[in-house]
Amino acid sequence: MIARQRTRDRSEAAGAPARGLTIVIGEAREARRGCAVTSPSRLMRTWRTLTALNGALHADATDARAVHRAIRTYGTLREEIIRSVSAPLAREVHRMIPPLEEDAGVVEARMACAGALGWLDALMTSMLMQLAGQGAAVAAADGPDDGPDSR
Repeated sequence: MIARQRTRDRSEAAGAPARGLTIVIGEAREARRGCAVTSPSRLMRTWRTLTALNGALHADATDARAVHRAIRTYGTLREEIIRSVSAPLAREVHRMIPPLEEDAGVVEARMACAGALGWLDALMTSMLMQLAGQGAAVAAADGPDDGPDSR
């Protein structure tokens, strides 16, 4: 099964019921390792925000205050990515998306954002491909005569 309902999101307060979708990433080998997106909506918001941050860092001449804000935002987004994925993917994030030092410059911030975005683009592509595959499997199981147009 590619996606399953889960009853509790570890990022929410204890006792607060949560429903969400977990999307297993990759083929059999990755699935056996437990690679999964545990909060797809959070990950998509993080992806959009990181895309905007990367664009802002590359679009304009950035002053020191803007770079400092970008570094703080990058750190927050990195934590959101970690909270949105399973433990095996979180370990990969720790290796592939390192934290930035507070005194990093614009070049380091640009490189870190671009690298993180590249990794996250690949994960989002895998996630969306899994969802599309599941949708196609459901449609095939329903058969051509089972849709609303067949009535």
